[in-house]
Amino acid sequence: MAQQTKSKSGRSPRSNPIAEWWSGVDRSSKVLYGAVVVVCLGFYILLGNTLYNVGTLQSMGFQIGEFMFLALAMGIVMLTGGIDLSVVANMNVSAIIIAWMLSGSEMGRLGSPRVSIAVAVLLGIVATVVCGMVNGLLVSLAGVNPIVATLGTQLLFTGIASAATNGSSIGVGVLDYAMLGISTVAGVPVVFLLGLVCYLVVGWITSRTRYGRELYFYGSNPVASLFSGHRVNRTLVLTYAAAGIFVGLAAMVMVARVNSARVGFGETYLLQALLVVVLAGFDPFGGRGRFGNLLLAVIMLQVLQTGFTILNFSPFVKNLAWGSALVIVMVLSRAFELRANRTGRTVKAAADTASASVKTKEVNNE
Repeated sequence: MAQQTKSKSGRSPRSNPIAEWWSGVDRSSKVLYGAVVVVCLGFYILLGNTLYNVGTLQSMGFQIGEFMFLALAMGIVMLTGGIDLSVVANMNVSAIIIAWMLSGSEMGRLGSPRVSIAVAVLLGIVATVVCGMVNGLLVSLAGVNPIVATLGTQLLFTGIASAATNGSSIGVGVLDYAMLGISTVAGVPVVFLLGLVCYLVVGWITSRTRYGRELYFYGSNPVASLFSGHRVNRTLVLTYAAAGIFVGLAAMVMVARVNSARVGFGETYLLQALLVVVLAGFDPFGGRGRFGNLLLAVIMLQVLQTGFTILNFSPFVKNLAWGSALVIVMVLSRAFELRANRTGRTVKAAADTASASVKTKEVNNE
């Protein structure tokens, strides 16, 4: 037998590392990787160098900025089994605060442009953190369902922004702030690099710290997490507050990119954020999700967005595509999960039958 497993040279055959890696990949990741390959190859066949050139790729790096942060905020909340439908409304509140502070009015002027920018960004992020904590307190202490709670705060935040601006836009008067939206490092947009750093930090925190372990444990089984002595209310409030930080960063990038703020900016981001989080393999019921996959899904969706723009698709067709994709991905994920559960039950039943048969034979032999 030992000789049969060896090659002619006397050495054991080497296994394929790619095949071994692929066999260890979970189903949701396989779906994501397959979708990435199909999208990238499909657009390369359709558009070629029109899409895949340095200028277009750099433009995508600028455009993806705020969406990266919104998807990150949605993903970290979904790990708890919740959802945050107020991310876009919260972002607009912060964007209006930042734009107002930088509008050049007497009340918004704080001396030097750098001081004005620092104070504006700080106030904008503080506002989103406070809004995130409101969501967390409603879900944890008040026990309100996350969908109901964040839907209510979405209307609340939108109403606050609308009342403060009367629905009009606010332009940025500090020209230096716009540099954030166009700055690059070695040809790579700064906003994209900032997003990469945030994904790396969140990935490390959720995988290497006690908070991260409690976050995944709570999402997998809230009751067991509670009886294990975990501070579940604290975990929820911190998670929604952390989501607020990323929403504030999204507002910062958006204002720098469009040089203004108004209620209603980025309305389609909510649907797209939900789409990429589900496509990345995050379980809507909590406890499962990888931020590396989320980053890959965000980049893929930006490629789709840019490809649709080059092909002159109307915004209505884009919304139809995002909605259809979200429904299809959720249905497929659920179908794969049910199939895996049925397969697991079948294997377990077969193992139990075999075990019972062996015990019966042992008893008969005795």
